[in-house]
Amino acid sequence: MRIGIARIAQETNTFCPTLTDLDTLHVHGVRFGQDVLEDDSEGSTIPGFLDVVGGEDLVGILSVHARPAGPLTPEALEAVLSWFADALERALPLDGLLLSMHGAFVGIADPDVEGLVLQRAREIAGEQVVIGAAMDLHANITRRKVEQADVLRGYHTHPHVDGRETARRVAQIVLAALRGEVRPVMSAVKVPMVTPAETQLTEEPPLRDLMDLTRHHEEDPRVLSSSIFAVQPWLDVPEMGWCSVVVADGDQELADRLARELAQRAWDQRREYVRPCPTYLEALDQAFATSARPIVISDFADLMTGGGTGDSTWYLRELLRRAPAEPCYITVVDPEAVHEMAQAGAGTRLTLALGGKQDALHSTPVEVTGEVLRVLPPTPEREIPPSVGWVGVLQTGNVYIVALERLGPGSSPILYSGAGLDPREAKVLIAKSVVDFREEYKGIAEAFLLGEAPGLAPSNLRSLEWTRVPRPLFPLDEEMAWNAWEAPVYRSRRRF
Repeated sequence: MRIGIARIAQETNTFCPTLTDLDTLHVHGVRFGQDVLEDDSEGSTIPGFLDVVGGEDLVGILSVHARPAGPLTPEALEAVLSWFADALERALPLDGLLLSMHGAFVGIADPDVEGLVLQRAREIAGEQVVIGAAMDLHANITRRKVEQADVLRGYHTHPHVDGRETARRVAQIVLAALRGEVRPVMSAVKVPMVTPAETQLTEEPPLRDLMDLTRHHEEDPRVLSSSIFAVQPWLDVPEMGWCSVVVADGDQELADRLARELAQRAWDQRREYVRPCPTYLEALDQAFATSARPIVISDFADLMTGGGTGDSTWYLRELLRRAPAEPCYITVVDPEAVHEMAQAGAGTRLTLALGGKQDALHSTPVEVTGEVLRVLPPTPEREIPPSVGWVGVLQTGNVYIVALERLGPGSSPILYSGAGLDPREAKVLIAKSVVDFREEYKGIAEAFLLGEAPGLAPSNLRSLEWTRVPRPLFPLDEEMAWNAWEAPVYRSRRRF
């Protein structure tokens, strides 16, 4: 079998003022041809595809992705579509196409980038090609995505630890369909709800209950895949909302029924996701009131993994005010400050205006005087990914600030360890992540806390200015009524 493989992904936050342009895409690398098959970078599910179809005739199409930020510019969208279309046409003929996608990629010119890519794929490759996509749990599923694909499957874990497993499942279904062993039919039901990301933990109710239901569905040999997509909540787009997706073997009625069942269960539990969230001051109070260390606090409204700019100064300002007796680590994205540190060099004492420059709506710069401990250039040998750019470490008292030129893996201790700081030595570490930091810091942290400061990814979704989402939508319209058994069903267009 001749199978094409591509990766096109970003988790967009439409409230983020930093647009995703061509330079941003090139920072993370644009790959073509067989180089695509070697893309095992953060978030890529291509290795999972290769586990299943590695022995087939594989053709790399395109790999392009970026860290979460604002929408894709029209120029960048045109380039992505051109790269993809040209590479796909050169790869023809194909029997199958496997796509590694996030599912929440938004462009200024089109709010459904991945849906547009799937549409182009179908137009170019033809109706006979079996198309499967592995997507994040926080994908925003649209009618176009469902109609153009044959298989959509989402992660079943948050923190996300099953990306490779998800890709394997997609590849297995596509390969079985190509061999005539199964006839995938897909049904999806949009649920008119969005929920705070910090309450979407698959190891805890209520989301654990939904994942148990998807696994129960998949125990039926007639069911090829069952997924619930809890959607990235900071998307102001026309088809916003949760979605259930079920792929059955030739039985459309079964797929419809199970998709409705999953959607109704999600809707019935909607209020359980909306909970009061501690403030950043309360989180710091709790951390310093205990002897546990290290404690990782989530500055999730500024999360680097969901469209925050990474330059919020609320925690930094408060740590400086408290002058902690034990080491505390924090990151801030500030290219100007990093360049000043690089120019001054290690051992220099500097006064800098840190942070609050990109998300000026929620933060203001903080004046900090400290010693530059080290400056790290963006080299491939460095532990911190080169895409982060220059990194500088500034110490002021017991507050250690890791300044980054660009966004990095905000859920990972690598931002500290790679900068020469031992995460185990800290009393408090600030993570720019909402849930995944729990997995990344497992074995390091003694406790995890949430603490909300003003930012671009708030827990209180009603605090945002929504203009494009469909209404009514829970919790923006709290008393609305809805019934999955009366809702429309999206179905894959192709029939085997």
